[in-house]
Amino acid sequence: MVNLRKDVHLLRNVVAFQAASRSENFTKAAAALGVSRVAVSRQIAELEHAIGQKLFSRNHRMVALTRNGEVFAKEVNPALDAIAQALANQRADASDARLSVTVTSAFATYWLMPRLIDFGARFPDIEVNLVVSDRYIDIDAEGIDVAVRYGPKAPTEAGWCPLVQEAIFPVYSPRYAARTPLKNEGDLRQERLLFLSGKYRAEARWQHWFSERGLNPPEERLGVSVNTYINMLQAAIEGQGIALAGRPLVDTFLEDGSLIAMADIPALERDSYYLYCRQNHENAKIFSDWIEAQFDTDRHPDGKEVSPVPNK
Repeated sequence: MVNLRKDVHLLRNVVAFQAASRSENFTKAAAALGVSRVAVSRQIAELEHAIGQKLFSRNHRMVALTRNGEVFAKEVNPALDAIAQALANQRADASDARLSVTVTSAFATYWLMPRLIDFGARFPDIEVNLVVSDRYIDIDAEGIDVAVRYGPKAPTEAGWCPLVQEAIFPVYSPRYAARTPLKNEGDLRQERLLFLSGKYRAEARWQHWFSERGLNPPEERLGVSVNTYINMLQAAIEGQGIALAGRPLVDTFLEDGSLIAMADIPALERDSYYLYCRQNHENAKIFSDWIEAQFDTDRHPDGKEVSPVPNK
């Protein structure tokens, strides 16, 4: 078997030869390769010198393959085409194995990231490219394969299905210094509440929650105002106040005791999370099935439905 190592430095020259042999024009070959005509001419001359054969006859701005050049082209050009195709196939395989998944920052932080290690252990050959965005990005334009979105109704495009409906309720840390027994909704009016401000809809705020229960909400100035869901939940975990949050994002914190839900206060159902899976994409289907299985496990850890708010 011929050892290619001593000739590997000539591969660039051989590529230039392929382009020139197909057009029999150094200027066109240079344009195809993105280099100058002089560079192509020099690479061909270096190749001819290295193999000891004239590959082109040159006649005042015109070139033509010699007999040796024709033989060389018949052997080399298909081999280079095969190499190019093999590289393209490998890139395609790598692209198919890489999944682009988009979720919101809160969903990524509190639900997906803690569970991704399980997906990686089950499917080590699938690379996940996580696109975290709180805006609704264009799925087709951005090449998204799987998406989780939150809203009042499912998107109308193909590939979407309902995942889970959010249920919100008051949560607080064991470190929080309560001012009341925290037995009912009225007690909350005397507590230090974490108010969500900014772009969030009215249904996510304390004002709406109290209104749904026929109570006047306390003034926001008496609590703490935060402008992101992540900051609000972190403040609750640190014992700075009581947050209005819910499943599925607080499941982990309720399970490990970092947060406590008030007993005997029913959850307020809100909008739903919806799951998108790119059609006819095997790995997207695998990831989507895994997400749904995770939610099934959360809902039925021991074969029983989990109540929206645990009794304490």
